[in-house]
Amino acid sequence: MVVAGAIETTGAELQQTYRLGPNDVVRVQVFGEDDLSVERTVDGDGTITFPLIGGFSVEGKTVQEFQDELTTRLQAGYLRHPKVTVFITKHRNFTVSGEVKRPGGFEYREGVTVREALALAEGFSEKANRDEVMVTRLNGGSPQTVLVPLDAPVLPNDLIIVSQASRLYVNGEVGRPGDYMFEKGLTIHKAITMAGGFTQKASKNRTKVLRMINGQEESIPVKLDDLVYPNDIIVVPQRFF
Repeated sequence: MVVAGAIETTGAELQQTYRLGPNDVVRVQVFGEDDLSVERTVDGDGTITFPLIGGFSVEGKTVQEFQDELTTRLQAGYLRHPKVTVFITKHRNFTVSGEVKRPGGFEYREGVTVREALALAEGFSEKANRDEVMVTRLNGGSPQTVLVPLDAPVLPNDLIIVSQASRLYVNGEVGRPGDYMFEKGLTIHKAITMAGGFTQKASKNRTKVLRMINGQEESIPVKLDDLVYPNDIIVVPQRFF
């Protein structure tokens, strides 16, 4: 499901609500216990290995929940009054996919925006729809996909999706018939100019558009300053002599 809106999350909220997962790197400090102050990467199965305790699952836990559980485990049989502090030193990656020049996973850093994430992926491709960038993120355990502005914050494990731009088609008496990338605000005249302009045989006043309306293709007479819609087929007929 795609919904319009923005995902807003501050750094403080991230620390409180972020759920640990594979490839996160955490630093554990136990006051006065150098041997227990370690840095660990969350394994692919969501577990870490900690001195004295061994392996246990941290996937899905917040930093505070992990810290509380570790304190309880140490207090249960190893230390009388353990003072444990846990913080994330490296978050797992986010991913940029779709119409960018270098799609893939990138290391998260706090404060990165969608615009900066796209720059890491070397920007939009020529086919990109620059007006609709989406982010898929887990929300309450379920993935949610929303349209986001370029200054929206990115979180670890986000999937940023750049879709392909819609096309339009220009047929008939134009210099270069074919399909072209749709742009907001494009007029019939600009679209025909993109297609090389009218030929000498063109009947300019009889230009029409084939457009899908309620599932049915309709033929619509148009003026040159009318707007083009995605997937329109602009037809320029030959004039009669």
